[in-house]
Amino acid sequence: MGLSLAGVVGAAIGLYLGWIDYKLTAGYVRAWVRKRKPGQEAPFADWLERNTDTVLGVLFVIAMLGFPVIGYLMGTTLVG
Repeated sequence: MGLSLAGVVGAAIGLYLGWIDYKLTAGYVRAWVRKRKPGQEAPFADWLERNTDTVLGVLFVIAMLGFPVIGYLMGTTLVG
């Protein structure tokens, strides 16, 4: 089983889309954490504020691995 050109192109496009998705989502999460007032009742928000770097790291790994895999599979399935 070899690599198909369509799959590699799909993976490259998926990698690019994953990077864009990560940047948008990370920016949204960082802005939400900064904008939140400390007195608000939101247990999840307190947890997210303490673990922002870990959450963004997991999000980065998922985006950089998941999108290229999906792109590769879409490329090989649709084009061959």
